[in-house]
Amino acid sequence: MNRPENNDPLRELLADAVSDVEPSDALERIRDKTKVTAMSSRRPWIYGAGAAVVATAATLTAVAFAGNLGNDDSADDPADDPAATPSVSQFNDPDATDDPTESETDQPDSQESALPVYYVGDGPSGARLFREFHTMRVPTGDGPVAALGDKVALSVNEAVFGNPMDPDYRTSWPEGTAVGGATYDGDVILVDLSQGATDLRDRPEGMTADEAEIAVQQVIYTAQAAAGDGRKPVQLLVDGSHVDTVLGVPAAEPLANADWQDTLSQVSITAPREGVEVSGVFTATGVANSFEATVPWQVLKDEEVVLEGSTMAEGAYDRLYPWQAAIDVSKLAPGTYVFKASTDDPTGGAEGSGPSVDTRTIVVK
Repeated sequence: MNRPENNDPLRELLADAVSDVEPSDALERIRDKTKVTAMSSRRPWIYGAGAAVVATAATLTAVAFAGNLGNDDSADDPADDPAATPSVSQFNDPDATDDPTESETDQPDSQESALPVYYVGDGPSGARLFREFHTMRVPTGDGPVAALGDKVALSVNEAVFGNPMDPDYRTSWPEGTAVGGATYDGDVILVDLSQGATDLRDRPEGMTADEAEIAVQQVIYTAQAAAGDGRKPVQLLVDGSHVDTVLGVPAAEPLANADWQDTLSQVSITAPREGVEVSGVFTATGVANSFEATVPWQVLKDEEVVLEGSTMAEGAYDRLYPWQAAIDVSKLAPGTYVFKASTDDPTGGAEGSGPSVDTRTIVVK
């Protein structure tokens, strides 16, 4: 079970944008690099790490690489830019700096990192992906290339096997799914999925085609964000072997991320995290694509609005952009509240499917 943190990360993720990077190498080159799949030797380690993460961590259409690559939302992923990724210390210390090197520990063979994980949530037009950052210990003994693969493996394992901090989020992957390992060579990200009792090649009974597609995209977006090198294609394996389908979704070739507008929530909260204690003025951050870059926010008590306002994202229209807002809760009585951010809906619901929404439970001290 996830535990509320004692301090709100006041300076978490002040910059949430990076340059756009799209896959551009030839398909044949990528095919050549995905022929050898010797990952089984790493599986015992990742299983153990995955279990430790679950116990201790602060815890749409799939298209082939040759398909739609024209809509990159790299600005959504601060993990693509180490300088913009929240450090572990920022999750626990409101006076921490923005230097990600502060996440390092005294142990030479590993360090704690705040890794991105995507989960499925509900939007006005159906299921969408929402991002969280989970604190995980990443082995470093085998060098930076191996460590990068470990980051991808840990993040994706948390997506398919772990628990989201926000109870509004979920994973659609069958019970028992885990990650056997991951590698990244600069061209393609390989993720080796390990199946439990359910055959991951076929769509399980009771899972819709849309649920299968968003589940595959959950892995793709998480792997890309953890690799931190733009929207590189992702090759999915099952138990170390190439397969034609994953959850019934074509997966013989490396897969590109689906269009961000059809896959990601149009508003997402990065801070505060679920269940944190706050007091005075806290800083809320996130990403959004909203009408005229306006991001309305509210604080609710028992579904009644007790505070409200709006802030501006750094841009609009073509991708998700960072936003932040200073929320003064100093006059609120101590207790449990809900912080809510949304996209702006100037029609008041008269047109379209309504605003996108994300929420966090907060505890005012």
